[in-house]
Amino acid sequence: MPTPRSSTLFATERLLRPVTLCVVVGFGALGVGSLFALQRSVSLSLWLGACALCAATLASNIHYLCAHNGRTTFGMIPIALFGLLPAALLAGLSPVPAVRMTGDIALLLLGAMTTMLAFWFWRLWRTYHPACEVSEAAALIVLGGAIKKGRPCHTLCLRLDVAARLWHESKLRTIVASGGPTPDGSTTEADAMASYLVESGVDPERIVIERRASNTKENILFSCALLDERGFAGQRCVVSSDYHLYRALRDARRLGQELCPVAAPTPTGSMPQQWCREVLTLLFGK
Repeated sequence: MPTPRSSTLFATERLLRPVTLCVVVGFGALGVGSLFALQRSVSLSLWLGACALCAATLASNIHYLCAHNGRTTFGMIPIALFGLLPAALLAGLSPVPAVRMTGDIALLLLGAMTTMLAFWFWRLWRTYHPACEVSEAAALIVLGGAIKKGRPCHTLCLRLDVAARLWHESKLRTIVASGGPTPDGSTTEADAMASYLVESGVDPERIVIERRASNTKENILFSCALLDERGFAGQRCVVSSDYHLYRALRDARRLGQELCPVAAPTPTGSMPQQWCREVLTLLFGK
């Protein structure tokens, strides 16, 4: 099989965290400032409604930052841009021609971004709709994620919960926990995942641990190699967050693997940022 390459923007994203935060704060400030500048141009009810929409986008990004210990993601930038939409709408209603033209241009740009995101969201959603039929003796490859204090993060727990539920439905199934060493080297994603699965009642004999992968391509490449070594010839499924399955299947096809997608839900509080980040990864990643 071909040697995998990095398929995400993770390294770039980590380096540009301060820049991302500045951009997000800048757009937020621009949105709020524009609303106050337009306060006298429209009715109070319209202005208050615009403020509520702007506050919702700001609150979404603030919630994401709080839930992720201040770590930014590129997915926060489109959300911050949406915060300009209320101001652009009000500017388009302004009696001042220059302000109205500025609002119309901003609406066109925001509309183009919205259309692009909607198209890609539809493609991501279509990957796992309708749901895949999982065979009674399938292998479930669970893609790794962040480990916090030796435990899987919320997003990864949701993936593992789906795998555990499917195993309990048919104990002939095998679960591959795939993920390499954590940044501090204290454990591997795979070992933390396996411990969580055992706590969920999964038989340790039905868990295969893959400890080398550092990205999606490697998750699939190394997991399938382990199944090949064991002579597994049945259905192979990939279990990951709903937004991530499109890229996982794309990488699998490039590696000559046909996998059945099984979706795990994304935590509600981080859903907008995660879905936006995935689109940016598909457009600008490798």
